[in-house]
Amino acid sequence: MVETIVLAVNGGTGSPAALDWVIERARTTQVSLELTTVIDLARLPPTITKDRVLPAYEQMLMDAANRVKRDAPAVQVMTSVRRGAPRRELLISAADADLMVIGTREAAGSLYGTLRHQIAAGVTCPLVIVPTDWTPCNGAIVVGVDDDETSHLAVDFAAREAERLGRELSVVHAWRIPTLLALGWLSAGASPYDEIRMAHAAVLAGVVEWVRAEHPTVIIRDTLEHGSAAVVLTNAAEYAEMVVVGTHGRGMMTGLLLGSVVHDLLISMPCPVVVMPHLADIPPLVPNGKLDK
Repeated sequence: MVETIVLAVNGGTGSPAALDWVIERARTTQVSLELTTVIDLARLPPTITKDRVLPAYEQMLMDAANRVKRDAPAVQVMTSVRRGAPRRELLISAADADLMVIGTREAAGSLYGTLRHQIAAGVTCPLVIVPTDWTPCNGAIVVGVDDDETSHLAVDFAAREAERLGRELSVVHAWRIPTLLALGWLSAGASPYDEIRMAHAAVLAGVVEWVRAEHPTVIIRDTLEHGSAAVVLTNAAEYAEMVVVGTHGRGMMTGLLLGSVVHDLLISMPCPVVVMPHLADIPPLVPNGKLDK
């Protein structure tokens, strides 16, 4: 089966690493690649027309395409130059893709975050954000799990990646005691810490059980840790091949704001971050912590 990838190229320092990532992936997966770039008409000086800058964008894409043909000749490559608002155009380009890949060197967007955050909040296929300093490694596939439906796609994608690459799957679940609940314990003189921890352990155990049933060849390491999910995942992914997370897809403005965990991961970028889109019809985690099939 051929995997359709859209790679956004902008000529910045993040683009070469993103291109390297796709070429490396093509060594183990059949890939059909669209190299795309966006001429942001709103940011062009009044004295410069789109026709004047078009050759430079086309040359940038041609250079990237030639690199792919040289280092991954089996990859089918096409190029496209889009015109308009980068977020909108890139989301449209990824509408029918299996995977979208971007680098980290993205221009600042609106007050709602950088362009990569906005794309991550609105994309309908898995999005891979590659750090500028990325180099191939043989690390584990790390996936962050929660006790809701956002984990299902992330766990499934991560397990299939671990299976494909023959890597360990590190399943990480971080938990914290809500501040108001902790204050209530102080006033009542009681603390059901162990009970809450066991409930979170059941969530993690249910995910591990599901992965073992669906991907029996995958070696799994599970981690349950008290603390900030973003910090725990960043630490776990320091030497990882990738870290996979789901997004709730909700915020002050639909499609613009991410959950805080994904937002913080896209700032720290310990390794390539894969953001799985929020889809309403994904089955939720059942009460006993098992992923519903």
